[in-house]
Amino acid sequence: MQSAAMIEARKNGKEVFPVLIVNWLSRGYDLGTEVYAPGGRLTDAGGVTRVTRPGGWSDISYGSGVRKGMLQTVGAEVSVTDKDGELLNMLDTYDPRGSVCSMYEAAEGLVQEDWEPVFVGLVSDWQKDNLYTRIEMKTDDTVLRRPIPSPTFVRSEWSSAYDTTIFGTNMPLVVGVHDSYQITARGMVPAVNLQYDKDLGYWWLATLGHGVDVRKIYYDGDPVTGGGWSVRRGVWGGNRLTIIDINEGYQPEEGVVVAFDFEGADDSGLEVGSTETRTIRLLRMILEEYTYRDAPLGAWVGDHSIIDDTSWDSVLAFFDARGYDTAKRFGGDQNQESAAEVVESFLKSHTWARIWWTPLGKLALGVMDPDDVDPDDAAWLDVEAYSRKAMLDYGPGDRREVYTHVKQPFLYSNAEQKFLSSYEAHDVAALDENVELSVPNEWTHARFTLT
Repeated sequence: MQSAAMIEARKNGKEVFPVLIVNWLSRGYDLGTEVYAPGGRLTDAGGVTRVTRPGGWSDISYGSGVRKGMLQTVGAEVSVTDKDGELLNMLDTYDPRGSVCSMYEAAEGLVQEDWEPVFVGLVSDWQKDNLYTRIEMKTDDTVLRRPIPSPTFVRSEWSSAYDTTIFGTNMPLVVGVHDSYQITARGMVPAVNLQYDKDLGYWWLATLGHGVDVRKIYYDGDPVTGGGWSVRRGVWGGNRLTIIDINEGYQPEEGVVVAFDFEGADDSGLEVGSTETRTIRLLRMILEEYTYRDAPLGAWVGDHSIIDDTSWDSVLAFFDARGYDTAKRFGGDQNQESAAEVVESFLKSHTWARIWWTPLGKLALGVMDPDDVDPDDAAWLDVEAYSRKAMLDYGPGDRREVYTHVKQPFLYSNAEQKFLSSYEAHDVAALDENVELSVPNEWTHARFTLT
């Protein structure tokens, strides 16, 4: 949104020009801040360090794809006069990739607070361009490639694990409410064996963090009755964990699959409140606590500057008003899912939602407006505003394709060829264990009641 001073400057016919500010940083070493602008311009941010090439400001296309629900990377380029190669030499010597950069529209006589930001991101690369050096930038999306969750099973910490294939894989993170008892009574979530030793104990990992409750456990799909197990919560190997501890004499035979029904953490990441099931809150938690920072040993820290609060809060209210719930398991198997794939799975499951980068370098969330009757309502995505180009034209950068494949059993009826909101099972034992049923909406809930 333009400041009142910028609007007035445009009204008075003042020339608007682009300014790039880069805070050069290499491995914690401050290389200084530089200001790049067209020749003959004065800025409130300080003296112009280098003059940019005429026409050396790239197009910048920001906003989500309207036709496809994909989070697209935003990129920008600026060519800077560098006849003596001084800038290029500094870049090649110190390799300051990842330095924070900001691009603005400025006008003479305006202070920096009144400039209009058009791009906030990181320096991704640079190229020699005759007598110029081209600085390449992109939104801060590199971290989206990290696996979710990031903690892995390490042999030195869990040397007593029966299944050694877990080493090097990501620990599971289970959120929402998972309850199969009234449907299949075979357990909604698989547990990961950590110890199988009569002296050390018989331990199976339920989830990272502290879950509210483990409702029931199952051996090869059969409910375990009469007790013989308990829940441990604590810190092991530097990670906060919820563990199913089975007493000796009650432990399953080696190789038996242990599954459980579960209530994940509350909205603070602990087990003291009601389980958090709201889809938008859980997606935001993945980005804030497990992507742009590591989940702490205590409660979740909360809001992160990468999130555009206004748009996310509005869509949260939209989802809450319609009763959307989610229960998911991240990690815990051989296929590592990145944060970008988590975002894509959400978008594929909700084809009318969009996530995009704002000119301030934040992630915004919106819902597609089908008729543009109420474009000012914050709950809707104003398609026109987020698909047009800014004065400093934006151009697409990395068009990385991401995908994911997660299966949730027992929700699709082959007989009726449709997805069911409830499942009636008269003879649970007659269900074919070898049949794996798939649900496209990976962000649905996992709570069911027989009808």
